[in-house]
Amino acid sequence: MINARMYLCVVLTALSVRIAEAQRESVYMAILSSFRPAQTPDADPAFGLFVSTDRGTTWQGRGWREYIRTFYSEEASDGTIWSACGNGVLRSTDNGKRWRVTTGWEVTEVLKVKAAEAEPALVFASTAYGVFRTTDGGETWEKKTRGMRRAFSGDVCIDREDPGRILAATEEGVYLSEDRGEQWTERGLAGKGVRVIVQDPQDAKRFWLGTEEDGVYRSSDGGRHWERKSEGLDGSAVYTIALDPQNHDRIYAGTYGRGVVRSTDGGGHWEERSRGLTDPGVHSLVVLTSDPSVILAGTLHRGLFRSTDSGGTWAHAAHDSAQVWGLSLRVRAK
Repeated sequence: MINARMYLCVVLTALSVRIAEAQRESVYMAILSSFRPAQTPDADPAFGLFVSTDRGTTWQGRGWREYIRTFYSEEASDGTIWSACGNGVLRSTDNGKRWRVTTGWEVTEVLKVKAAEAEPALVFASTAYGVFRTTDGGETWEKKTRGMRRAFSGDVCIDREDPGRILAATEEGVYLSEDRGEQWTERGLAGKGVRVIVQDPQDAKRFWLGTEEDGVYRSSDGGRHWERKSEGLDGSAVYTIALDPQNHDRIYAGTYGRGVVRSTDGGGHWEERSRGLTDPGVHSLVVLTSDPSVILAGTLHRGLFRSTDSGGTWAHAAHDSAQVWGLSLRVRAK
């Protein structure tokens, strides 16, 4: 006889399968450089932008054939693909067939580019020279750094419930704007290099950030105040953070030197989950929505790795000599 718990598990599994079948999940991978060139002139290049629609099993090039340093790419809610590159912000509106550099000479060394979920023409770019904003889908850009002590920004996070609220990761702490980037206010971690900021997929008031040498911090009030959540991290540099979309107390962090670490208690404790990773420098992570036990990890020297058991073990998945600088995920109805 099937007890109630077993029955519930069967129902939830069947529901997850039906949801996954009704969705199209695309993973975007930005490769900054590679030690291995393309095998033939007609083959995909060994660098640039790649996309997978089969949970990271196979990858197709979606970018350019010449060498352009690519740090991060993502698909906006309107289907536009944005890429943060060394020569500016690139945009494609035809699934990567054609690309246009949307920025001018003053916008270079773009590390992240993020589009507002509910307002895809509103896009922010984090660069070595400050935060830039477009409100017209990349036709024009403006520098938006008023209130920041230093310009360098490695990441931005747009509140999915209020696109007027933006958090920026800088080399001098975390900044918050509540007027679409017109004015910024320091909200903590003064003097600390902040590398990444993410919003909880279930609780819009909860944000996570990773620092250069002080582990992970969490905010439960929309980024106004921050609490250190780094027991077990020992001052690790945290390059990337990804959350389980079904369990917001399960968090993964990619570090320099310790590979992937995981917390299952909302950041209270962290443990290494790097068995099989041959490169301890993990610069990018995504947890798949269709199956949160599947995680992709981009490393600094050994390409892409894949786990199918929530980070318990890892196997090499693609581009074994590449710097996988950025990973992002887009889920759409089929």
